[in-house]
Amino acid sequence: MSRTLPFQRSPQATRARLSKAQLLPIPRAVADELALAAHMSLTALRFGSSDIGPAQHITEAMYLAKFLSEAGHGDFSHEELLRADQSMAAVFDAGRASGSWILPADDFDRLAAIVSLYDLQLRRASLGALSAASERLERFKAGEVYQPAQVRKSARV
Repeated sequence: MSRTLPFQRSPQATRARLSKAQLLPIPRAVADELALAAHMSLTALRFGSSDIGPAQHITEAMYLAKFLSEAGHGDFSHEELLRADQSMAAVFDAGRASGSWILPADDFDRLAAIVSLYDLQLRRASLGALSAASERLERFKAGEVYQPAQVRKSARV
């Protein structure tokens, strides 16, 4: 009969194992699933959706991409975020009025670039970076005001 290995069960040991796991890359299957969902939502908006879900999903992916960018994973300017946010606000306004959420062709390329960046970020960022971005998104959705992350200054030589 096999015995279990004697792991420490203290809270500190549990936190240490979780901390190490946060340094690992996002599991490939998870990254693929998240990226595919974003691409599918973008396609749904391109052709029109009778549901608000794809618009909400693209908006969340857009902010996650921005938060991951601020954590050092890719380049996503504040001005580009503002333009994309205006595009999505127009989608929401038109969708509420008509019952069809559709992304105008003029805005599609902008949001496709953001979804592609998000896809790349999911393949390169750590699980901890995605967790931090997700927590920040939840706080933002709960009403916390968006403020760009502090830019770290490099040490003088």
